[in-house]
Amino acid sequence: MKDICQAVYEYLCSRKDITARVKDRIYPIILPQSAPLPAIVYAPVLANYDSALQGDTGYVRQTVQFVSHDTTYKKTRELSRLIKKALQDYKGDMCGLNIQAVFIKSDYEYNGNTALKFDTEEYMSSIEFEIHFNEK
Repeated sequence: MKDICQAVYEYLCSRKDITARVKDRIYPIILPQSAPLPAIVYAPVLANYDSALQGDTGYVRQTVQFVSHDTTYKKTRELSRLIKKALQDYKGDMCGLNIQAVFIKSDYEYNGNTALKFDTEEYMSSIEFEIHFNEK
């Protein structure tokens, strides 16, 4: 069975509207130092697994966070909206993983610049989705 993070990565890379903005700059967990902007960083946040009396059902509710990085607030929000458009209410085959449902959980801006680089020319916007799928 394909990993949810790999499926999400492949799906975002297949979206022409997103790759037109970020090219191949979609990274897991952390933005590499000195990476050109714009870029997207995705990270699994929390996974909830459903169980029945006989054991694990295989049904997963995975929260994944997406952080958009760009040089202006406007550009960062636009990139975040592209991610929202691609994922909100998605269901079906996502690069080999059968997605049952995707729900938006949170959408927020970082207050001030909290980047590790402390670069005043970088803005960040975060959006989180809960992705429902069966991993069995």
